[in-house]
Amino acid sequence: MTYNEGSYINAAVEGATPVGLVVLLYDRLVADLTRALAAMEHGDVERRVSEINHAFLILGQLEGSLDSSQAPEAARTQALFYQVARNRILEAHLKSSRKMLEEQIVLFNDVRAAWEQADRARNARSAVPPPPFSARQTQDGEELSALDATA
Repeated sequence: MTYNEGSYINAAVEGATPVGLVVLLYDRLVADLTRALAAMEHGDVERRVSEINHAFLILGQLEGSLDSSQAPEAARTQALFYQVARNRILEAHLKSSRKMLEEQIVLFNDVRAAWEQADRARNARSAVPPPPFSARQTQDGEELSALDATA
């Protein structure tokens, strides 16, 4: 990673929402798996192991960030998803299966897109400021009469 890439990533992390951080982790996870796939194609076992190990660290971070107190069923489902994905990535690595690794990349890209959509929706809702005063009040807080409201 170059200095500019590191600066860009740091800026993205600092400005990200909590859901945006999940999207960034998915970006890195997909990048790791894509590099592992390239290493697999070139017969570079050491590089493949390094990239897959980093992908496992990211999966651990994602799994560790689950909050079962907020949405227990969703957290259980996500935890199971991460466990199955970890097993499939390991199986792809052990079998040197390009197809299995590609399937995981597609799957993570799909889930990443869903997280990104959720983040955009959340940001759109929070970007709409509440009205500065009630529609039935003036800025001074005085009530408007029905006659004033129509004028």
